[in-house]
Amino acid sequence: MTALRVASWNLCQRTGDAAARLGSTLAALGGADLVLLQEASPGGLPRFCEAAGLEWGFHVREEFFDLLRVRGRAGGVAEDGTNHDKPRCVAIAGRGSPLRGMTSFPDLPLPEKVLAGWIDINGMRTTLVSYHAPTGVQHGAKKPAQAVRLARWLAEIEGPVIFAGDFNTPLLDPPEFERVRTHWQTGGENLAGEPGDDLLVGPEPIHGLRDALRTHLGQHPEELDAIRMVRPEGPLLTSYRTGSQDQHQFRYDAVWLSPHFAVNAVSYCYDEAIAAGTDHALVLAEAELNEGTT
Repeated sequence: MTALRVASWNLCQRTGDAAARLGSTLAALGGADLVLLQEASPGGLPRFCEAAGLEWGFHVREEFFDLLRVRGRAGGVAEDGTNHDKPRCVAIAGRGSPLRGMTSFPDLPLPEKVLAGWIDINGMRTTLVSYHAPTGVQHGAKKPAQAVRLARWLAEIEGPVIFAGDFNTPLLDPPEFERVRTHWQTGGENLAGEPGDDLLVGPEPIHGLRDALRTHLGQHPEELDAIRMVRPEGPLLTSYRTGSQDQHQFRYDAVWLSPHFAVNAVSYCYDEAIAAGTDHALVLAEAELNEGTT
């Protein structure tokens, strides 16, 4: 099978020419077959896809507007008369046969931040999930609640899975996977005994998916050793920065894959993404289904 290029990117709600610049940047970096997007504007998605050379794109607000409106998560005025700001939504785009079986998540606190569906890869039904974690500062305990429910859903999925997003965590991302700590780690005082977002993207997730970058580094220990020398406390790579002078670095963005996939390469294009006009790195992973996957 020809290798599949998967991208994950937070578009910072760009529209018009700004969205097109982001798409052109992706194209200039080799493009992608599948793109899982966060903070994607419904109006900006077509311009982004056209510039990136993508043939289709599905936006959660466009596909499940009625659900989001009832929940007060579509922006504008909800059924109860409450006025809501337009939320930050996810989307999935790609080339070839389009996404099918699009799935909403009405039981999640913020359903606009998850979109799932499936495509055929080599005759295998492959589940795609784009995710944007709520921020703990704005949404508090909704952040781990959202992560735990999605982790349990993923644990029930059979067959190949591609899961990517802006996870707004981990807090600590050192070379040793067992030392990873999320912001709402199970056992933390802020959880009052409830499970945390480590069930989704911690060192022992419950769904069996693997962080593509850590899979790659496990296959290239010399690269992991080089990271350990310069950043023993992490992050492995930078996808987002905070602070008055961007002094705090995090790897909030990642691609996770089920064990059905072999990982050929992973890159974090931070400088190119910032220059193009967003605030998160473009994450690119090259993968292919393992031989004999059924």
